Amino acid sequence: MVSEPSIHPTATGYQFDWEEYLKIAVGRLKDDSRGLTGEIEVWPSFMDDYPLLSGIRFNLTSERARTGLAKRLGTLKPKIEWQAIIEQVCMGIIELYRQGEPVIEINSTDDIAPLEYLISPIIPKGKPTAIFGDPGSGKSTLLSIFSIVAALPWHDNPLKLGAPSKPTPVLYLDYEADADDLRRLLKAFSEGMDLGPVPLYYRRCSVPIADDLESIRNHASNVKAEAVFVDSTSLAAGGDLNRMDVATAYLRALRELKMTSVSLTHTSKDRESKAKTIIGSVLFEAGFRSVFECRGQEDDDMLDIALFHRKFNLGKKTQPLGYRISYNCHGNSISWHDPKNVAEFVERMGNKTRILDLLKQGALTQKEMTEKLDISYQAVYSALSGLRKGNQVTELEGKRWGLLSKF
Repeated sequence: MVSEPSIHPTATGYQFDWEEYLKIAVGRLKDDSRGLTGEIEVWPSFMDDYPLLSGIRFNLTSERARTGLAKRLGTLKPKIEWQAIIEQVCMGIIELYRQGEPVIEINSTDDIAPLEYLISPIIPKGKPTAIFGDPGSGKSTLLSIFSIVAALPWHDNPLKLGAPSKPTPVLYLDYEADADDLRRLLKAFSEGMDLGPVPLYYRRCSVPIADDLESIRNHASNVKAEAVFVDSTSLAAGGDLNRMDVATAYLRALRELKMTSVSLTHTSKDRESKAKTIIGSVLFEAGFRSVFECRGQEDDDMLDIALFHRKFNLGKKTQPLGYRISYNCHGNSISWHDPKNVAEFVERMGNKTRILDLLKQGALTQKEMTEKLDISYQAVYSALSGLRKGNQVTELEGKRWGLLSKF
């Protein structure tokens, strides 16, 4: 009689252990009209360097497939009750897979931990964040900077970013460039900012993340990474970005990782529109908990970057963030730069932000604000109503509006 195994969830399936003599893992599970399928690996001994059987995909719900697999294993390793073991594995996985996550009770009186950040105020811990923008806007450069802030950690950075309390490894998944490209970037900032050695765990990728999930999970575990940075979603998703199933597969993979993640992605095709969105299915934007738009303005040996917080399911969106990257022969440097000082960025800000900034120069009527900001009278009226409710502006004599003293 076959003994009961211990069962452990893996990144894409389950592993069954029978004391010291047998280990079976079934991963890359997929349930469709043909049944529940998965890839199996079998180790007859925990001491073996290589599995007895690996990379075989079979249908766990097919009696014929189970019998055929047991017979094959019997020819490779006799004297083991393979039929009973395979039945045990298949039935166990079917039950576990189809029952899904357990139901838990939550209550308004529960103790709730405050939202934590890997890098404040941009990357919330344990959540999927997206940064989208046009090519050349500085997305990849910013992602490398965030890697530095987390890895060192860089507490005295000039970017007004909150760094983690201890060195925090990040696994950088690169679908577009290669290791030397990132090495050059890290070296340039390390020398330009006098940071010293900057470590980063890097992986060149080509297989879609949903199909490579188990390997990514194992690599992240091996280097003790607490976050994955994906550059970029356009290739990591592995298909037509406008298809809903491509978007859901990508977001499901991030969810199954159960880690902090940042995904770089491109912007919608209409580059002139002020209302920019992530390229592809609307499900991409729906699935990310926090979404930033990245804008870049290049001038000779300088690149100004602005991040606009377009979506945040976890609280209040942060104000626009600005950075200036300077390139010179001694390396790259980066510093905080107020995005309101760049005309192209000001146009992308919300009406409330633009009105507050405009009123710093003095009180104005709604008509004057409409003309100066080139937006509709109704848009000004709506923004002013919100600002007045928030005690940020007040109506003065002569139908003019001004800032309250504390602003």
